[in-house]
Amino acid sequence: MQKLGESPVISNRVAALPLILGITATVLAPPARASDVVTYEIVSDRIPQVNVEYVGATGRKLLESVPLPWRFDMTLDDARGPTGVGAQVRADWRPTAAPSRWVTVRIYSNGQLLCQTTIDVGNATCYGNTPRLS
Repeated sequence: MQKLGESPVISNRVAALPLILGITATVLAPPARASDVVTYEIVSDRIPQVNVEYVGATGRKLLESVPLPWRFDMTLDDARGPTGVGAQVRADWRPTAAPSRWVTVRIYSNGQLLCQTTIDVGNATCYGNTPRLS
């Protein structure tokens, strides 16, 4: 209700201010990101340890001489994201590689298997953005 002597223009501007601020906050807000619970897993019956490289929430990590089996749970913004920020894991056991000395690397996202590679050449990788089972 307008008071005597009050300008209708000022009254309308004050009433519209919360609406303008609400719209501005909505437009400028960063997009919501869903987080994926990622599990990296490396197993072998014949190789006792490997070097592990993986992508974590703060970038690429390298762990040396990791005993197997190895499993690591973490959260990423997007497990299927592009190379560099999406889920990635690599096992390197080239110094001890030999025929039939198999290692399996896996990536799970929210409990669902995204990638699995089993190989005996000394270097196995999985990428969340190129799901495969081999």
